[in-house]
Amino acid sequence: MPDESDITRFPSGAILVSGGVEADDADAAGGSSGGLHRGSAIGAAGVWAGVSELPSGHQSLRHHHGDQATIIYVISGAMEFTLHGEQGHTFTAHPGDFAVIPAGITHSERNPSDEGCLCVVVRTNGEEPTVENLPDAP
Repeated sequence: MPDESDITRFPSGAILVSGGVEADDADAAGGSSGGLHRGSAIGAAGVWAGVSELPSGHQSLRHHHGDQATIIYVISGAMEFTLHGEQGHTFTAHPGDFAVIPAGITHSERNPSDEGCLCVVVRTNGEEPTVENLPDAP
């Protein structure tokens, strides 16, 4: 989370978070999932928002976010999503794309591009992110 000095809270309930958000893998961001790094910006109004970074050629561990659906906006690079399970499939999001991962779906991410992937991430159903990393499948 940003320092409290970077957060302005207005009497109306509006909030402004100034400055950059680092993908520092802090507990407030849910930690990391292998090569996928997270940073927390703010939790308010029943949602959490932050960033994720995935270096070129790296991938995350298999994980899910419990009862939280995830909306991802890709700023740079590319993020390939693999959804695991009976209805599993793979798709790739590029700069300017949004991706939605439904709550409870086990998935992993990989960056197939030559540049680091930077994303804005929003999770529903809670002001703190849920991340459950899973062991590799047999």
